[in-house]
Amino acid sequence: MQRYLAVRPVSGTGIRLFCFHHAGAGALAFAGWQRRVGPGVSVLPVRLPGRETRRREDRITDGARLVEELQNDLGPLLDEPHAFYGHSMGALVAYRFAQHRVRTGY
Repeated sequence: MQRYLAVRPVSGTGIRLFCFHHAGAGALAFAGWQRRVGPGVSVLPVRLPGRETRRREDRITDGARLVEELQNDLGPLLDEPHAFYGHSMGALVAYRFAQHRVRTGY
């Protein structure tokens, strides 16, 4: 399992929706989303360092370092159709990650 994912991804389940939480929360903010969006979307909450089961890890405050780590960890999962969703700080993380992927040819 990837370090950054709160759930195990399943192949061939439609579009993968990577969800980035806001600053005051964690991946559990997206608990129940899978049930609500239905079978055509695989909801994949992203768990950042310093939150929930990763709370003992130092938070990453360098955006470039974070997107590199996300690319290294999540990159292999991004070969299937996918989308990013982020709330507040999570929207900034999702946007920077998407920009990084475009800039680097993905």
